[in-house]
Amino acid sequence: MAAEYTLLIPRKDADAASWKVDLEEKTLALNALVKAGKEKHADLELFLTEVVWAALRGDLPVPKVVEFLAKSPVASQDSLQRLFTDVLWLVGFGVSEAPANREMRDEFSSLCTQLESKAVLPRQVLALGLETDSVPATVCQVALLRKKQNQAKTKARYTITRFNLLREHSECYARLLHLLDRLATLEFEPDATEEQVSQSKNVLIEDVVRLIGFSNLCPNRIIGMALDIYERRLLEADPCPLAEPLVDLLRRFPKKRLTEVVVFQLLAHGPAPSAGGKDLKPPPQPTPPSRPSQFLAIASLISLGLVDLDELWTYLDPADSVIKQIGSDLMSKYEDELSSLSKIDLASSSTEKGASFQRDLQAFNRAGHQKFRLAAALISVNDWRSAQKVLLQLQTLCKPVLNHFIRSALSDLLKWLIQPLLRPGQLRSPHSEKPTLETTFGCVRRFSLGLQIPVSEGQVPVALHQVTEVSQLLPALRQVLDHLEYFLHTDLHLLTSLWKVLNLTLRRPEKGTSGVAGPAVMDDGLVAVVYRNLLPASSLVLHNASLSELMWSVMSQLSVFQRFLIYSCWETMYDSFMLKFVHDKTKMATKQILKRVVANADRKDTISHQSHFHICKLCHSNPIPCIEVMMRDIEIGFNVNMIMPYVECTNRCSEMTADAMGFVLTRMCSRPITETRVFLNQGDATLSPWLTNLAEFVGRFCKKHPQTDLVGLLSVVTKRINSEVPENGSSSGGMPQKQYKGESLIRVILENLIEFMGGQVTVRDLTPEQLTCLAGGSRLKTESVSYGKREDQTRKERARKLLFEAIVDLGLVPILWYSLSQQRHHFLSEEFSEANSGGGGLKLLALLFDGNHECFLKITEFLAQACTREKYMSLLPAFEEVFTMFEPALAFLVIRHGLMPYGRAMSAAARAAVAAATTESGGTSIQLVLPQAEVDTQKDLERVVRLYQPKPLEEYGLSMQFYVTFWRLSLQDIFMPTEGYEKSTGQINTTIRQIEMNKFKMERDKDYAHNRDYKNLKKEGLRLKDFHNKLKEEQLLHKLNHEKVLARLELEKDQWFRKPGPTATSAFVSEMLCPRVLTSYSDAMFCCRFVRLLIELKTPGFQLLDFYNCWTIMLTQNIRCCSEREAQIFGVFLREMMAYIYSLRKSEKIYEAEMKDNPCFHRNYYEEPANAAVVEFAKYTDISKGHAKWEGRIYKAVRQGLDSEDWMEKRNVLLLLSQSCESFPIVDKYGKLILQCAENMRDKEEMSDIKTLAMSLCVKLKVCSAHWVDKQPECDKAAERKDQSSSGKEEPRSRHGTGVKNPLAMVGTSAAASSQAPAPASKATSSQAPRNGDANGGGEKRPREEVGDGREPKYGKESKEAKDKEGKAKSRDRTEPKVPKEAREPKESRGSEKDAGPKRALDRGVREKDRDRAKSAGDKDNGSAGAASLKDAAGRGSEAGSGNSVVINLDERSEKRQRRSERDGDSHGAAAPAPAHSDRHSSRHGSSSSARNALAAPDAGSSSRTVTSGSGHDHSVRRSSAHAAGSARHEHRSRR
Repeated sequence: MAAEYTLLIPRKDADAASWKVDLEEKTLALNALVKAGKEKHADLELFLTEVVWAALRGDLPVPKVVEFLAKSPVASQDSLQRLFTDVLWLVGFGVSEAPANREMRDEFSSLCTQLESKAVLPRQVLALGLETDSVPATVCQVALLRKKQNQAKTKARYTITRFNLLREHSECYARLLHLLDRLATLEFEPDATEEQVSQSKNVLIEDVVRLIGFSNLCPNRIIGMALDIYERRLLEADPCPLAEPLVDLLRRFPKKRLTEVVVFQLLAHGPAPSAGGKDLKPPPQPTPPSRPSQFLAIASLISLGLVDLDELWTYLDPADSVIKQIGSDLMSKYEDELSSLSKIDLASSSTEKGASFQRDLQAFNRAGHQKFRLAAALISVNDWRSAQKVLLQLQTLCKPVLNHFIRSALSDLLKWLIQPLLRPGQLRSPHSEKPTLETTFGCVRRFSLGLQIPVSEGQVPVALHQVTEVSQLLPALRQVLDHLEYFLHTDLHLLTSLWKVLNLTLRRPEKGTSGVAGPAVMDDGLVAVVYRNLLPASSLVLHNASLSELMWSVMSQLSVFQRFLIYSCWETMYDSFMLKFVHDKTKMATKQILKRVVANADRKDTISHQSHFHICKLCHSNPIPCIEVMMRDIEIGFNVNMIMPYVECTNRCSEMTADAMGFVLTRMCSRPITETRVFLNQGDATLSPWLTNLAEFVGRFCKKHPQTDLVGLLSVVTKRINSEVPENGSSSGGMPQKQYKGESLIRVILENLIEFMGGQVTVRDLTPEQLTCLAGGSRLKTESVSYGKREDQTRKERARKLLFEAIVDLGLVPILWYSLSQQRHHFLSEEFSEANSGGGGLKLLALLFDGNHECFLKITEFLAQACTREKYMSLLPAFEEVFTMFEPALAFLVIRHGLMPYGRAMSAAARAAVAAATTESGGTSIQLVLPQAEVDTQKDLERVVRLYQPKPLEEYGLSMQFYVTFWRLSLQDIFMPTEGYEKSTGQINTTIRQIEMNKFKMERDKDYAHNRDYKNLKKEGLRLKDFHNKLKEEQLLHKLNHEKVLARLELEKDQWFRKPGPTATSAFVSEMLCPRVLTSYSDAMFCCRFVRLLIELKTPGFQLLDFYNCWTIMLTQNIRCCSEREAQIFGVFLREMMAYIYSLRKSEKIYEAEMKDNPCFHRNYYEEPANAAVVEFAKYTDISKGHAKWEGRIYKAVRQGLDSEDWMEKRNVLLLLSQSCESFPIVDKYGKLILQCAENMRDKEEMSDIKTLAMSLCVKLKVCSAHWVDKQPECDKAAERKDQSSSGKEEPRSRHGTGVKNPLAMVGTSAAASSQAPAPASKATSSQAPRNGDANGGGEKRPREEVGDGREPKYGKESKEAKDKEGKAKSRDRTEPKVPKEAREPKESRGSEKDAGPKRALDRGVREKDRDRAKSAGDKDNGSAGAASLKDAAGRGSEAGSGNSVVINLDERSEKRQRRSERDGDSHGAAAPAPAHSDRHSSRHGSSSSARNALAAPDAGSSSRTVTSGSGHDHSVRRSSAHAAGSARHEHRSRR
């Protein structure tokens, strides 16, 4: 136990001597502590405590303790006695609280008794200091003491102080009222100083206090009277200086008494207590206090610290548990109401549930509970610290902001805070007063009272201060809006004021920043205020158009990133209370409206006809839910015809809604690909319907609302297009991609934007008239493909400009070009072919390649039309970079629009001189002076072109000027669509006249000027007249440019073909025509028109017959390796090219007029025709024969596709023939064969699309069959049918497009001989032929091997007779008819001769029929011998040199060899220089020989003339190899 003591060391078992010594030591120690004073006061108290505990614990006997204390200073000093008494009380309290220590209680009682008996402590000190139970009996009787205490308490509780009441001492209260009135109306006239006012106030307060004391007046009644006067003074004015003296008077009263008086006043309005009894009904609930100023006065006293808020809160009604129960019931009914929106409960009525929730919500809103009113009053006096305390307490119980009193108080406080910021922007007259708070509750707001509350240093301000600077706005808004949340919808004045403040904040530039135009940057805190409070509050507002405009005035100043961030966060707020309810109701309303949307609604149906108004109303408050419902219907793709009506529903939508639509569309485009949401259907290699629907909707909506910000949408689309660009070297290693995801297919969004916003109307199947109008300007193109009501050109130009600015400002042009170029190369790579070698591989390749190419064309054409040439040139990368990205055809297409106009250098004087020089023979040449800028551009372009050409064009006989001129010219430059302009202007004039007639009929009515239809007609007529004038202006400008171009071409045409010959013609086809013809429809038309222009210009060096020989060999090889789009383009090219030949052979007079003095119709090549002795022109019969031969070649290529087993090849050929059937086939024999194949496909094909195309082709061919030429006589037809029926069983069909064995009976039988001719002989023929030294004036001779190409020997007989008359030294054309005498010409050609009669044709048919029957018996024996004789004849022909020809008689060959030769004959009719040309391309393309073999598959013998398209690029080679690989895999699978 000794270890428990610190200052006292008790000795329990000490003897008398030891005790004396110990007593002296303890006495000295106590005296030392007493003498130390305050420094050792704590030790003295501890020492005395240990003495008492030693006595109680038995460590020191009680008598010894009393003896020690009696000798100590405690017995003599009062201060020590009081200290020791406190120690006794403390120890005694601890002992009495321990019931188990009964012995210690007894020891404590014994100690107290002995202390009193020994006079250590007086009796009075013990009685006052100890507890009642601890007082010794000798001091006082405990029972008597307790009785006296109870009597005192009862007397104090029930004794009422009797004050003088009003009826007893009216004089005193009258005096009091006089003093209080003086105190509440402390006004002086004249005005007194502050010191005088303060003195008067103090005097009046002292008089009131003295009156209370002298007259013994009731303090509670006086406080009540003062509160009533104070309450009235608060209502009089703001600020209220007259109420301040009353506050000083109230400060003289205790805080507790003031609180009790306030509680009494509030409880006076509470319910009276019931008298008891079970049968008694509860009394009705009392109405809330009718004086709102009562709570205002109480709140001001709380803010001044005169009333205790915590004590007052416990007396207010209702209890916290009741409020919590009301809040929980309201939330549960809200959940039921929310769930009933999406459910149909047949057992109960959803209307009753909704009414129940609305009823409870309104009851809570109108509830005037005292706690709600007190919270509103605290806000009204700007005691924000106390108000925040009360609001936080209420938030734990319910949503206090749903109550009208609290919500209106917070709203008024917020308006008061932002009033200084709005005041400078308010317009008012000079003499008008300052605007006040426009609120119906302004009479109970005294926000200035909170500013008068004194605040000591370091404390948080009690009140909120008005915002005078923008930097102070955010903290003030946050404090109030944290409690007000988004329930601002009930106070539109506040909501609009907040939007105006944000608008002023964004417009007002910050210090240190310049007012540079651009999107503003809003602080992140204000952004949170917008999406947490303002936008959700706007969602709760019922359809307010002005609020929507005000919201957009703020949002439009922000960047796209901040706007879309706000929209996304706003969308997350729809899960909150009441917002979820509004969200679901908006969706339901939108669904109901969209169900009634139709294309042509009846005016009587107000919902359908006015659907755009209803949608617009919904979108004012909640655009995102409404848009989501609409876009979900669009993605489903239930009816693509509803896209346009849905877009029309947004006709009246605000700009805010359009921007929200842009956000939703951007988000939809950025969603990743999932299993259920893919861009590409791998099964059938088609775009997903939801993507095509979305793309069309995006395009149409942005066209309808061009002000929609496209930055986000274009950025997302471009990013996804660029994300699929293969990296360099990525395809070299690793496994190939198993499945193509198609991220870049999002480009259809961009294509539709360009189509609808940019005005690039896309027509899948152009008519001949529309193709002709492609040569016109933009207005003519639009007019040719448009139908119905014409668009407003101003609106169209605005939409185009906005789209162009969005693309250019983001710098997307080079990114898009680069991405599309890389994807184009990737689609044609072997890696992609291997990865997508499944059943739909070719179809997928065609889809991706065509889509990529169309997107590229649309982007380029849009940029060219949307900006000036200078602006377009600034967007172009360097020429080297362009040629690096694209093959030459596409590179020139990109560059062409930025080059200077080709006819710009031709002034009026220069054109007049050119016209004079052309009319006069032998006119002098005119030197063309070009601008320096064009000269520099021309040199730079030629330099770049030479970098990508392995061999200079001059070696082929062409000039670089001719090459660049061909590529830089467009269809608009070389062709003037006069008929298209005239037809379009005629249609517009007809429409204008019809409008004028309708207007004249309407003008008969009296009130026609106010008729809506009349106004629309008038407006449409003015728009048509304006369009007509602009179209005529476009025609004049186009005509002027066309004349300038022709004039310049007339000057430069002599420099194009430097070395006329087959090599130059082949190079022209391979390097220029072939790469460009399949680029687009306009390029195909350009190639056709350029060829005709060469003929019209009488270009020296261009030979028509040789040109047709070249392109029918080279270009027809692309039929099997082209895509669907390219097949249609090639069909247009084929139709236009063959239409020209058909027009020449219609009449010999027409041909003679066209041929007259035109070097293009020379039969041979002449370097200088003027110096030649004799210039031979092609005859009319040559054109007819050549036409038949060229159709035979084309038929052979087409037939391979018709007989192919691949779906893609058959479809492409059918599409090609559908385009070209007007001009090909035009020869009766080939037309019937193609018609027969089409009928077989129509009857036997299983694919529905193939059957449909074949059926359509059959109809077209039958219609065109009336104009076919070279028709056989009836007897020849009968013989041929009989021959075919007898030999049909012996002619097996070949697989994969080789066709029947004898499809071309008229194609040259000696072609096999020419194909077997050695190459050195061909070179010798072309290089050793005399050019200037022979008798014919230097005509270049043609090799004899070409003579037999595509004809029978009968032609040779007639041509040899002509040869004897004209001479033997001239070279022959590729349609050279100089063949052996025994040869026979085909029936079709002979039937077209003038001297051929019916009898002669009948005899010839009988003879040939007998000869064929005789030959059929010796097919097997004569096959090898015939081949050997053919080879020997070809060798003898090659050894004969260039001056002599070898006559080869193949009249006795077998029918089998004849069919083989006829099948391969045309392909062996290659020109002599062609092998060198083919070698050049082999060296250029490296390992591309296999690709060329694939290209040459339709015509195996024409490989010597095969020239790939595209200099420096292996585009066509890779595409053909991919196609061939896909076809081979398909064949292998079909065989298995």
